[in-house]
Amino acid sequence: MSCCGSYRGDPHANHVIFSFLVCRSASKECREQSERMKWAVVMSEFAPICIYLVISPLVSLIPLGLPFPFASNSSTYPDKLSAHECGSDPSGDARSRFDIRFYPVSILFIIPDLEVTFSFPWAVPLNKIDLFGSWSMMAFLLILTIGSLYEWKRGASDRE
Repeated sequence: MSCCGSYRGDPHANHVIFSFLVCRSASKECREQSERMKWAVVMSEFAPICIYLVISPLVSLIPLGLPFPFASNSSTYPDKLSAHECGSDPSGDARSRFDIRFYPVSILFIIPDLEVTFSFPWAVPLNKIDLFGSWSMMAFLLILTIGSLYEWKRGASDRE
């Protein structure tokens, strides 16, 4: 039995703290052993984080660098280096104004985004939601449905 009782080598933090408190008034050797045990527990808890910090950059950088040894350095295909839009040469100024008809279409795409954004936090704790939570979500979905039907009836998504 060591100077700190039967807790020598036990990896659990509660025992380490207990042995540290028991050994506080004991000899210097016992206090040093308790300190080593405490640091061993701390290091064993941070080891997975350190391993993750080393492996994750490797996992992300290896696929980025893997094609370079196999890539060709010669530009045998000059068309690959030319600028193009949808297979044809670009025409006109890139800073021209958008047609106003694109804005309602872009706003219409926000409705499903809002629906999904508010549905996920509602659906995750679904077994803990009371009747008020269920009815408030149904009211939200009803408002979005009415808005979508109104926009559809007015022809906001129709092309002119």
